Amino acid sequence: MSFVVKALFPGMLFDSATRWARDAAGRYPEAASTQVIGELGWNAVLVPESAGGAGGSFSDFASIVEGLATHAVALPVVTRCGVVPTMLDALADGDAARSLLAAVADGSAIIELGGSLNGQPEEPLLAREQAGKWELSGCIPNIALTEECTHALLVARNAGDGSPMVFIARRQELDGEAAAYTSMDERGVCAYRMESMSLPASAMLAFGAEAARAIEAGWRLAVCATAADTVCAMGSALEHTIAYLRERHQFGQSLSRFQVLRHDVARLYIIYELARGLLQASLDTMQAPLDSRQAKAAFDLLGLFTGQEAIRFAEMVIQLHGGMGMTKELPAARLATRMLANALRFDDPLSHLYCLHDFRTKTRP
Repeated sequence: MSFVVKALFPGMLFDSATRWARDAAGRYPEAASTQVIGELGWNAVLVPESAGGAGGSFSDFASIVEGLATHAVALPVVTRCGVVPTMLDALADGDAARSLLAAVADGSAIIELGGSLNGQPEEPLLAREQAGKWELSGCIPNIALTEECTHALLVARNAGDGSPMVFIARRQELDGEAAAYTSMDERGVCAYRMESMSLPASAMLAFGAEAARAIEAGWRLAVCATAADTVCAMGSALEHTIAYLRERHQFGQSLSRFQVLRHDVARLYIIYELARGLLQASLDTMQAPLDSRQAKAAFDLLGLFTGQEAIRFAEMVIQLHGGMGMTKELPAARLATRMLANALRFDDPLSHLYCLHDFRTKTRP
C-alpha cells in the first residue's frame, strides 16, 4: 500500500510556494508571516497586465493555494490575492477600482475582504446615505487584518432596498468594536461590530447590478479556490496517513496490513479522486457568463460535495491515526483541521444545498 500525490496545478509558482510552505511548516507552531505574499509577488498574479500585474490564470493562482495547502500553512491568499483582485477587475470600468487594482499589483495597497459574498449573511453590513456620506452599520464576522493591511474591501447592502454595494475603506476608517481571535485552522482574524462607520461618498465603488456582478465573480473564485485547497489537503493527508500506517506496528506487523484499515484508506482514496475530478470539471465554468444560473449551480455542487466530504475525510484521517490524530505537531492533524475549516468557509454545505434546490425548482422552498 503506497501513494504519492500528484500536483493538480504544477509549475514554477507551485514549486516556490511548496518550498516556502515546507520551511514554514517545519517551524510549527510559529505562525507563518503574511509578508511573504508581497515578497514573492503573489498579490499580482491575478491582476491583469494592463494594471501592472502578471495577468495570470486561475491555475496560476491555484498553484499557490496548492503549495500552501499541501503543508497546511494558513495565509489569507484566497481573499487577498484572489477574491479582492477579481472583484476589482470586475469593476475596472471605474477610475477608483482601476487605481486600486494597480496599487494591489505594485504592493502599495494591501486590501483584505470584509463582509459576506453569499448574499445571505445573518447580520449584513447596512449602508445609509446621510449628508453626502455613507454610514455603515452591522457586523464583519471575520477579516484577516494583519499589520501590513492598508484597506478593506467591504461588501454591504443598501438599508433602503437591500441592493448590494461595494465599498473601499482605509484601515484607520474601520470604526467599531473589534475582537481578535484565532480560527480553528490557526488563522489570525478580527470580528467587527459597528454602530455607525462614516465613509465619504467616493468610498462607494459600485452598487446594484454592477456590485452584484463583482460579488458573484469573487464568490466563484472563492468557492473554487477553497475547493482546490480542500482537495489538495485531502491528497496530502492521504499520503501522510498511508505513510503512518506503514511505519506503525502492532501485534508484530505494520498497521497497513490490517484489512479494516486498508478498507478505510480505500474509501479515502475514492473520496479524494471524486473530489479531484469534480474540481477539474468545474474549472471549465470559470469563464462562463456571470449571470449564468447553470454556472452558479456548478460551483454550488462543487462546494456542497467538497464541504460534505471534507468533514468525513478529516474524521477518518484522525481516526486512522489513533490517539496521535489529535496531535497538531502531526501534519495529518493540521491538514484535517484545515479541511474542517474549509467546509465552513464562504458557504457551508447547507447553503450550497439550499441554492441547488432553488436552481432545480426555480422557487424558494
